[in-house]
This record gives sequence, structure tokens and C-alpha cells, in this order.
Amino acid sequence: MAEIARIAGVDISTVSRALAGSPRVTKETRALIDQIVRDTGYVVNEKARALRDGRANQVLVIVSDIATPFYPEVVQGIVEALAQRGINVLLGATLRQAKREAKLGKQLLTGVVDGIITITGSVPKPILNMQGFNRKVVAISRPVPHEGVTCVTIDNYAAAKEVMVHLYAMGHRRIVHIGGPNLSETYRDRRAAYVDFMRDNCLAELTKVRSTDTFNEDAESGFKIMKSMLDEGPRPTAVFCATDELAISAMAAARQANQNIPGDVSFFGFDDLKLAGLMSPPLSTVSVPRFEMGRRGAEVLFGQIYKGTTASTKIVLEHRLVLRDSVAQIR
Repeated sequence: MAEIARIAGVDISTVSRALAGSPRVTKETRALIDQIVRDTGYVVNEKARALRDGRANQVLVIVSDIATPFYPEVVQGIVEALAQRGINVLLGATLRQAKREAKLGKQLLTGVVDGIITITGSVPKPILNMQGFNRKVVAISRPVPHEGVTCVTIDNYAAAKEVMVHLYAMGHRRIVHIGGPNLSETYRDRRAAYVDFMRDNCLAELTKVRSTDTFNEDAESGFKIMKSMLDEGPRPTAVFCATDELAISAMAAARQANQNIPGDVSFFGFDDLKLAGLMSPPLSTVSVPRFEMGRRGAEVLFGQIYKGTTASTKIVLEHRLVLRDSVAQIR
């Protein structure tokens, strides 16, 4: 910067202000400095600038498993929103281990990152005693059990109820639900909508819920649960699954049992993963705005950390049913 100031015939502080985009520098001076920067190949040391400002200009995104197909679009939305604002994104996977989550969370305490976006439904324990931690954390998709932490999600109960209304309208009564782990509020809401609908429509005796025990066994669990239900009888006419992964693996079990889809048994998923539309038959599902979730969550966190905006308790985005060929009409 001293060399650029010497060539331009200005003070170092003027160069610094010009590179930071300060309106206190005239257009002519800024144009001259920009030209010298291009000629000399000068690059701003963002890390040094961040240390001077007392900020890392980085945000940590915590996921359970980078292989989970739900996450990429969410992360893409986060990256796009923050990149436009000059904020870097670090990605950390807990592998569903409390120790790994705790270690990742400590990056907020040490100043490596300015904030955390969690998509796991939990907050790292080491930061819970940090003053004002709720302003530095945003949850996406899965709410966290901590007051004041903003969550960007959908209305899972309403979405699941719409699925049940559709299946009922298609003539289905023997509907079963394959759900996710009970410890997740997201999956509890989806299961509750199913149970309530069956009860409210005098189908309580036909209610059957089977849930996976863990988050990372959707493929195996869906197959095993469906196979077990087919072996037990009576067989359902429709299966509403809490995720597309569960639905896709359950469909595989039905095919193995020589069940025609949707002639013998219909399937409805949740999430609208890219693979859902490529299945045979294509899977009916609930479309979740994953990219928009990521974008909105990132914008909220940026505002809370860097602009001092007030935290919102919950931001609910729109979902929609995607009706494909995996559900048949019963006459």
C-alpha cells in the first residue's frame, strides 16, 4: 500500500479508503489507484483486514453427513448469499458425534468464524454459555431447542396433512407411515399429521407407524421396514414416507416382493430430491425449497451478525406437493 501511495502521490490512508470503497475518495483518485493496483498486481490481504476489524468474515455451516442428498442445495444457497456479501463459508460434518460437533462449535469461541448455521437440529454445547449466542446461530430445516435461535423451515405438519388429504382423496384408507427418528421435531410433526388425520377420519384402527432409529440408515431402514410390513399383512394400499430416501428404499422392497407400483401399493415421499423424479414410476413427494432455505438463513445470520438486525424466531417458507405416478386411484 505504501508503494501504491508513493506512485499515486497520495497518503496510505487514502489508498486504504479507496480499496475499501469509501465515498470519501474522489472518483478520479479511486480510478488512479485502481489502475495502479492492476499494474502492480496488488492483492488485498483479507485475513489481515479481518484481524484489524475484529471479525473473521467467515461462517461455519454444520451438517451431519456431507453425503446426505438433502444438504447440497441448502449449502449452495448459503454460499451464494454470503459470497455476495464477502463472507467465506466453512463446512463441518459432525458424523452425528457429539465430540465432533463440540469441536466444530469452538471455532465460534476462538473467533475463527463469526457465526454458525446448523442443519442438524442441534447447537454445539460449548457455545451455549456464550453471551448472545442465539444471535450468532441460525438453524435451517430443523429447529433447535433453544429460545431465540432463528429457524428457517417449512410447516411440516401442514405439508404432511396435505399428503394425507391427497391419498385419502385417491381412495386410500390402509395408509401406513414410515417415519424418521423420534428425537427430531421435523419428523415428529410429519408423524403427528398422519396420526391426527387417521384419527379424524375414523381410521384410527388402521393407523400404523414405523420409525427409523437413526438418521444415517434411511436406505437400509426403509427397505427393512417395508419388507417387514409386507410379511406381516394386511398389506397397505399406500405408504407415506418421511423422506424420499425412505420411500425409494421402501419401493425397492415392494418390487422385491413382486408388488406392482402403484397398482398394488402407492408411495409418497418428502423432500423432492432430484432422484425422486427419475424413479420408475416417478415418486410423488413434497417439494422443500432447500436452496431458498439456505439463502434466507444466510441472509438472516448476516444481518444479525454484521448489521445488528433483530433475530426472528421462525421463518416458514412455502412447500408444495409434486404429484407424479407413484400414487394410484382406488376405485
